[in-house]
Amino acid sequence: MEQTKVLIVGAGPAGTTCGLLLKQRNIDCILIDRATFPRDKICGGGLTPRSYKLLSRLMPDFRYDYNSVHRLKLCIEGEQVLDFIMDEEIRIVKRKTFDAQLLECYQQAGGTFINDALIGIEESGQQVIVTLKSGRQIACEYLIGADGANSRVRKYLNPHANHGILCMEQYGTKSEANAIVGNLSRFYRQGYYYSFPNENNDVQGFGDYMTTPQMFRKVLRDMGCPDEKPLGAYIPQSIEYPLRKNIILIGDAGGFPNRLTFEGLYYAFLTASHAAIAISSNTPFVFVNKQVFQNKKWEEYASRFFYSEIGLAILKVCCKTVPGLITWAFNKAAR
Repeated sequence: MEQTKVLIVGAGPAGTTCGLLLKQRNIDCILIDRATFPRDKICGGGLTPRSYKLLSRLMPDFRYDYNSVHRLKLCIEGEQVLDFIMDEEIRIVKRKTFDAQLLECYQQAGGTFINDALIGIEESGQQVIVTLKSGRQIACEYLIGADGANSRVRKYLNPHANHGILCMEQYGTKSEANAIVGNLSRFYRQGYYYSFPNENNDVQGFGDYMTTPQMFRKVLRDMGCPDEKPLGAYIPQSIEYPLRKNIILIGDAGGFPNRLTFEGLYYAFLTASHAAIAISSNTPFVFVNKQVFQNKKWEEYASRFFYSEIGLAILKVCCKTVPGLITWAFNKAAR
């Protein structure tokens, strides 16, 4: 049986960032993923200023491709209520390329990557033993689940955990405006339509608590988007699993996407960093990540109000009467 101190399941942004930070601390780790990279991944791909600044601090030598966007358009019930230039750019990455670049950075640092699928987890004393589809078994002191919304590691901790919000996307023709577009409606259940322009396409998507393929098609047609091949994935919106010292969930696997905006990449980098700190300092993750857990509670309350009919009505009035206040609040939140 193979041995390692840390085994990370999932080679997305959370898993590769955590693996690289552990390598920098000379901590033995193995990263596994069933996908062959580069692989397509549903995601608007927006890196807010706080996201790419954090990434720059964690991985100062990492270089990646992105489309710089400064313009944002907000609509409510299909009516444009705000169109402004942001103080700082939002970097739109194509996740297929971005994730492969992160994995390459991890491997160049000497990180071990195994292209295999997790099929079994068992605990024996102080160790966690993982069985892979190939038949390989790896024993580790720490198991990190970074395997996204359908995390096998989270299902091991709680087989009945909620999937979260279903989000569906398609690639459309790149618009000339090079702007992020969002639409809110009282007919959406705590969700929104969005369009993010990457270097080659516009990523058009929709997600809420009642999303179905039929609802997705209706929303996109209402926004003037022609039918393209859709992709779908869940965005976890709750933390419904026991918090353990030797089994840690990060990124989407841990239910950390922002409850209000669904932003996931910032919390992928942040929780990956916290997991590396927890392991290197022999401190429980629940303590290192305490502020993030508290943020999730605040975001949940804010989300319920923001997406309510009253919240949308107030937002619409503010956009028309005091647009400067809304743009200030957005810029402050993005930083």
